[in-house]
Amino acid sequence: MQKKAAHKLDQFKHALSAATRAIADQPGLEISFGAENSDISGTSGRLPLLSIDLTADEVARARGMADGHALRLRYHNPALHLKYAPDRPMALAVYEAMEQARVESIGARKMPGVAQNIAAVLEAHYTKNRLTLPEESNDPPLGDILRLLVRERLTHADPPDVTDDVVNQFRSRIEAKAARHLDQLTVHMTDQEAFSRLSRKIITDLDLADDFKADDQSNAPSKEDMPDEESGIEAEDSDDGTDDTSGQEDAGEEEGTDETSEMAADLTEEMISDMMAEEATSKGRFDPNDLATQQAQGPQYSIYSTKHDEIIPAEELCDAKELTHLRRNLDQQLSGLHGVISKLANRLQRMLMAQQRRSWDFDLEEGILDTARLTRVVTNPLHALSFKVENDTDFKDTVVTLLIDNSGSMRGRPITIAAMCADILARTLERCGVKVEILGFTTKAWKGGKSRLEWLENDKTPKPGRLNDLRHIIYKTADSPWRRTRNNLGLMLKEGLLKENIDGESLLWAHSRLVNKSEERRILMVISDGAPVDDSTLSTNSANYLEDHLRSVIDWIEKRSPVELLAIGIGHDVTRYYQNAITIMDAEQLGGAITEQLSDLFDEKTRKREKTRKRKVN
Repeated sequence: MQKKAAHKLDQFKHALSAATRAIADQPGLEISFGAENSDISGTSGRLPLLSIDLTADEVARARGMADGHALRLRYHNPALHLKYAPDRPMALAVYEAMEQARVESIGARKMPGVAQNIAAVLEAHYTKNRLTLPEESNDPPLGDILRLLVRERLTHADPPDVTDDVVNQFRSRIEAKAARHLDQLTVHMTDQEAFSRLSRKIITDLDLADDFKADDQSNAPSKEDMPDEESGIEAEDSDDGTDDTSGQEDAGEEEGTDETSEMAADLTEEMISDMMAEEATSKGRFDPNDLATQQAQGPQYSIYSTKHDEIIPAEELCDAKELTHLRRNLDQQLSGLHGVISKLANRLQRMLMAQQRRSWDFDLEEGILDTARLTRVVTNPLHALSFKVENDTDFKDTVVTLLIDNSGSMRGRPITIAAMCADILARTLERCGVKVEILGFTTKAWKGGKSRLEWLENDKTPKPGRLNDLRHIIYKTADSPWRRTRNNLGLMLKEGLLKENIDGESLLWAHSRLVNKSEERRILMVISDGAPVDDSTLSTNSANYLEDHLRSVIDWIEKRSPVELLAIGIGHDVTRYYQNAITIMDAEQLGGAITEQLSDLFDEKTRKREKTRKRKVN
């Protein structure tokens, strides 16, 4: 028995070493076992000592550590990394953690087995080394927090449960300061230099260090320092059906050295081929940086000052006790509508779940043997065997953003219904595996704020452009579970919150957050009660200044953006702005309007997908 266990351990080490070399693309990499702290670099690597019992926990830990090190060896350029590295210890810890999250995410996005292995290592690590946050700590674990948040954005993998309290305590504050740059990380995940620059911007957003200045190029990496593969190359799993390239081979089966080495070589060649194809197909991607150009803003729109604008999480606008009280009021005011809205939610959920059911293509020449049609072969031996192929839905690859007008004209019943419907919709779509982000927009002051005061002090420059301070509110991020953010929606009932509305810039803000999401389908739904209004801006510019800008933004998104734009107008006709919009005259109709809009959209997408599938079959 002891001899058999030792043989099994040797086989696992052999398979793990071969897979590590394949992922790292280092055929000569030597792997040894025998140290608590693992490290793989250059031409040698060291992994933790394994017991002869080879427990499941040990296997997962070894695989995850090997995957993490191998991916860093393959996709990390040390010279390029050093070029952008900050000096301050806290900033450096965050920078290092974000880079590790990047290289691990490249493998996790394409190889499910690698994703599972890394998740197991993180779970074990933070169970053993729990993140603690003493009250008013001057040294929070920002490196760990950013690693988990960046991993979540790049792979949609939740942080380990044991880290929830600490990560969620910092999540909103970090996203409020650095959301714009965090949202761009996914686009540049496979470009280390662009990712490093964004990392430095995030570090600057968090006031950990100054932004990187590219004045001194002495540290720039030479061509000899660059990896053999371009940074845009992504890892892909092999065609042999193996999800986990890191030790997925059965440790109980004997495999010779030559066979294992051949497997590793084939895997490497397969990954390189698939990764280069992936890179080639991504060249024509929509460029979100166009949002800053006049194509998005319109040629006549200007902003007097942005330094007083704010993007703020809902929980920072009032304390937790008040939020709980406001949420209770919200529930009480809509107690009579719970039944109606719940029926609408159930209807939407049934429709969505029905669309997620898998379908089959029959009478094919290859695939899974269709046993239901074997009787035809029995009755007629000359009849060919029939095969079938299962079609899996891509519905879950969707993210929805609700952008809610928080202007004064929404006060009362409209804002109450909007808040509850957003809450119900978030719950419903979350059950179906669809992420939902809830945002609000208003201004910080009536009739201009600090921007207007500055303008008055600076000789009242003619036609100053937008002349108020924006307040953009994050009620729920796409990655936050509904149960942790439900109280935030009560903020809409807070007295004094609802002021004026500058829709064009708010739409661009919500769109910029959404367009960098990795989901294939991105839906932006605007809930508003009419045209943009800001007395300070309109009194110093043309009467249609904000409306013309809104039209320009909508036109740009509808014609150029991959985001699908929907709108619901409350009491006012918004179809004159949006191509895909409806208007309701009574706030009680809002729940049904939201459901109908999404139902129509998903039905249309399903019909298009079905037509495409049938054309392929025929």
